[in-house]
Amino acid sequence: MKHILKTVLLFLFAGCVSAQNKTTVNAAEFEKAIQAKDVQLVDVRRPEEYKEGHIKGAVLANWQDQVQFEEKVKGLDKKSPVYVYCLAGVRSNKAADALIKKGFTKVVQLDGGIEAWKAASKPLE
Repeated sequence: MKHILKTVLLFLFAGCVSAQNKTTVNAAEFEKAIQAKDVQLVDVRRPEEYKEGHIKGAVLANWQDQVQFEEKVKGLDKKSPVYVYCLAGVRSNKAADALIKKGFTKVVQLDGGIEAWKAASKPLE
């Protein structure tokens, strides 16, 4: 019985550790963090949304086109941080979960998406 309890606790702990790979930060924290050299910035909105304005340096990986999304994320380094955003946070949350499942070690999403970025008067291209 002790052995089974230890095994169950080990699995629960492992699940908690993996969940910590995904975080959500506000626009100010996101802007500061994406200044680092090894950051990979991913916009998971649709192409027309991206063209209306995106964060400088962001790569488009349309979450709603899974073939295109998969193709774009193949080229990302799983060991370097990935910063992801969408319009309001729904798609980026799903994309972040998918990236974690693919083995990315650190995924950070923009709380409130590009709408929060704009509300904070952050720059767009």
